[in-house]
Amino acid sequence: MAERSWNRGGPQPPAQPTQAPVAQQLPPRVTRSRSELEKLRDDALTSQSMQPGDVRMIWVSPDGVASALEAIIHTTRWLLGERERAPITRELHNYPDLPVGRIAGRATDAIFTDDPEIPEWYAGGVKRTVEWATSPAKERPIFE
Repeated sequence: MAERSWNRGGPQPPAQPTQAPVAQQLPPRVTRSRSELEKLRDDALTSQSMQPGDVRMIWVSPDGVASALEAIIHTTRWLLGERERAPITRELHNYPDLPVGRIAGRATDAIFTDDPEIPEWYAGGVKRTVEWATSPAKERPIFE
């Protein structure tokens, strides 16, 4: 059975308009460049129109691809200052002072608990995106 999207069903926060980044500065701990984050965001957006088996992510099952892509998009937009609410927690933070490590920890917690609010593949997408954004040694969530 295909997984429901993180943003569908149940109460949701008000829609957030996409806005231009407030500054060129990125959040603390982010080691990737703005252009690398933008490329990952754009690759995830493009991948949404592909068949799940054609998306180049070896860490996700086909039924979780849509949620993982959604998480990658939300997380990169948040790290770029284009999205106000944090992935996973939906909290508001002042950009660029984002609690990147705390969001990664919350994503890890969601993966290993049975949280009906946060699908495992969405949490995995957030976790992998944050890990990649903060560590030059981590693999990109979507292969180029």
